[in-house]
Amino acid sequence: MLTKAHRVYHWDRPSNSIFSDRLEDGCLPLLARAIAVYRSRIGERLGRVRNDARAALENLRPDRIEAVVDLLDDVATYDWPGSGRQAEQRVRVFETAASAHPILNPEVRRTILGSVLGAVPDTDSDIVAHLYADYPEFHRLTAFPAEYRAAHLRDDYALAQAQALLYDAIEIQVEAGADLKHIIQYARLSRLLHRVERVPGSGYRLTFDGPNSVLRRTHAYGVDFARFLAALVQARDWRMRARIAVHKRGRPAAFALSSKDSFRSRVPPPVLFDSSLEESFARRFGAAREGWHLRRETLLLEAGASLVVPDFAFTHDDGTEVALEIVGYWTPEYLAKKFGKLVLVRGVNLVVAVRKRWALAAGALPSWVLPFKTTILLKDLMPRLEALRRRASVDRPPTD
Repeated sequence: MLTKAHRVYHWDRPSNSIFSDRLEDGCLPLLARAIAVYRSRIGERLGRVRNDARAALENLRPDRIEAVVDLLDDVATYDWPGSGRQAEQRVRVFETAASAHPILNPEVRRTILGSVLGAVPDTDSDIVAHLYADYPEFHRLTAFPAEYRAAHLRDDYALAQAQALLYDAIEIQVEAGADLKHIIQYARLSRLLHRVERVPGSGYRLTFDGPNSVLRRTHAYGVDFARFLAALVQARDWRMRARIAVHKRGRPAAFALSSKDSFRSRVPPPVLFDSSLEESFARRFGAAREGWHLRRETLLLEAGASLVVPDFAFTHDDGTEVALEIVGYWTPEYLAKKFGKLVLVRGVNLVVAVRKRWALAAGALPSWVLPFKTTILLKDLMPRLEALRRRASVDRPPTD
């Protein structure tokens, strides 16, 4: 993914709309030349590879060059020392040379270097590269994928520029059609604050709090949004509208994308367990425990005009079902809205796990809230499940 420094966008002043940059067909030969540079420079230092790639891209619009080179670096594989040996060698060289400063005799210099390095590289540039091999500039290119083509680079550039705009999103809305469940799953696994509601005649709308509206971890949250977009573009029948605060003092600009824009992503959708908390819980509970069976799948629960998408579902052998939602990112306003929505859920047994410090800040807690400190303890959860099962057995009509 790109940083803010390398994003390129176009702003339409009359409509206050913003558009992420995309490369034209005429750029493909230049992209192919840059890819050829990377393929032919295996074993070369990162700095030299990047400089040669910049030369190959000299006819590309200047504001696009660094973004393209960064994306090529993401695809390439570099090798660098995994220890602090170079730093230690530099200190020893400088300490040894200090006693003989100033060193004007080349032979004295080689003797000092040899006492520390053993074998001394032939040229000055190779000596510097050896001493500073732990600096990114001197990392060595070891591989570049043979199947990567100019069209792939253009697709990566288009997606990365759109992702970079979302770093400054205040709010994002996604209207989902055919792949609603997949899109909701992507949002949940990307750990994004979101609300789901029905839109009469057009399916469902997901509303996300943008990175600029989250009180903490703004940068990390912006990266999560970028990861979500990489998964979203693989879905069908969606439309996205966002408000982007590119300029701190200006009015947020409108940014729109849809499945018809032909964005492509080579990044796989988020892994099943994006959160170590969720992964740890699922591993400790197992597939089944005390007659309860754990499922991780997207459920849609009605909460008035909104929908709730829990993280896990439990089914007991007697037919009792319980949904479990784990609250991830949090703000006081978000938690208040979450509780206000969950109280509207009907016909479903629900448990909501919330970190204790957040739960205490919310004041009086509904009975279906399960506070936890750092991890969800089974000794706290299992009594909740059993209590819901007993209540369900009382409410369940007798069978003949």
